[in-house]
Amino acid sequence: MEILRRSPMFGILISIISAMALYDKFNIYAFIVGVPLIFSGIMLCSYEENLPEQWKVFCVALIFAFLSGLQIYNVISKPDPEDFSFTNENGIITLVRTWGKTYASIIETEHYGKFVVRTHFAEFTEGTKIKFDGSTKKFRSKSKNSDFDEGRYWKARGVKSWVSIKNVKENDDKKFSFYGLRYKISRFLTIHTPKLTGEYLKAAWLGEHTKELDEKHRKWGTSHLLAVSGFHVGIVILCVSLIFGNNFFVMSLILWIYIILTGAAPSAMRAGLMLQIGILTKILGRRINGINSVSSAAVILLLFRPFLFWDIGFRLSVLTALTITSLSFWDKKILLPLISSIIFFVTFPQISYTFKGVPVAGILLNIFAPVYFSFAFLIASVIVFFKIINFPFSDLFLYPVEGIFLLWEKIADFVVNIIPYIASWNYFTAWTGTGILIFVICRYFNFSFLKTIILMIAMSFAAFVIFL
Repeated sequence: MEILRRSPMFGILISIISAMALYDKFNIYAFIVGVPLIFSGIMLCSYEENLPEQWKVFCVALIFAFLSGLQIYNVISKPDPEDFSFTNENGIITLVRTWGKTYASIIETEHYGKFVVRTHFAEFTEGTKIKFDGSTKKFRSKSKNSDFDEGRYWKARGVKSWVSIKNVKENDDKKFSFYGLRYKISRFLTIHTPKLTGEYLKAAWLGEHTKELDEKHRKWGTSHLLAVSGFHVGIVILCVSLIFGNNFFVMSLILWIYIILTGAAPSAMRAGLMLQIGILTKILGRRINGINSVSSAAVILLLFRPFLFWDIGFRLSVLTALTITSLSFWDKKILLPLISSIIFFVTFPQISYTFKGVPVAGILLNIFAPVYFSFAFLIASVIVFFKIINFPFSDLFLYPVEGIFLLWEKIADFVVNIIPYIASWNYFTAWTGTGILIFVICRYFNFSFLKTIILMIAMSFAAFVIFL
């Protein structure tokens, strides 16, 4: 079983996410029946008669997949806790973001976990420590007119329910917190850097997006450049390796400091876990397997917080990482110009379904956008770091850096004006994207072309049955 031998966690991941997709229709049967059947089917696709000990490994992996599925079911099937009240509770504001025409702030309490409070104004700043009275309120049920489920959205972020608060008093506790550091950095970037430089570095350093910048990149089809993911984490690790060499301890330490500082978004956590698995694999002297690393990171995250399955950022991050690692069999000279286009088609079904369309101009822009922003983020980060430590003459370089981001806007707007079309979700392109992903994965495992074509047809059909 080639998949079992090289990437056993891939089969476990596919069986778990398929069961989660079927959960709303089949409840627990999606896990106790679906997980073992789907896992067995995937493994048998690459059965090898002469592979020793494969059935022992198969049984161990099957049991792990089954137990993982039951653990996830145990979490997602729990009913929301009944509403309750509490008094004189200590808490810290860990996140503030816009929520429609209001603001939503996550409060991590001392005794009860995380809650989210809605306010008409940005009444709190991240890192603020408060004492308050509160009463919880369950998340609203999913609306018939919308695919958005606010309960699953917030639970993917570890939040239990809404909370109404009163008698709020700010604590004078001056102990260090990453949340307070995030606010200080955000404030510095707002006050001491040009507009675009500050906004882009807030996205790269802190995971904060302004509505205006989000809308621009959605128009250009380059929104993934703003979400902290493997792209940003990779730049950080590259810089660390250039400065400290292959010091795995320092590399791991800075990696997780960066991820926590950015708010530990699902895409960043996936990238961080994947890189950490790669680092541990090198320390143990084993060969790194890309698809197994991606799958392992995704399974760990789903076991830790199952509701991430319904988070668009998590889904796109895993899809992109699986695509990139599957393409390692290609000649690098052929791969580089095509990789962005391949990722575009693979992620198209999910993005177009969620956001009601994808700019066609994004196909062209994403060919060179990652390289452009790798350079832009790196240069901007270095210059602003010198500004933070009051290095002489650092101010002189801030506006040339701003020019780099302004130039991108001009280029992107020009391309969008030439190619103003929006590709909406449709069955043909969705089938195409799904088929491309299955094709590159099959080629990664060195399946014959006949088996690849059969699996593309069969698994694309199965994916549509399961996920639509």
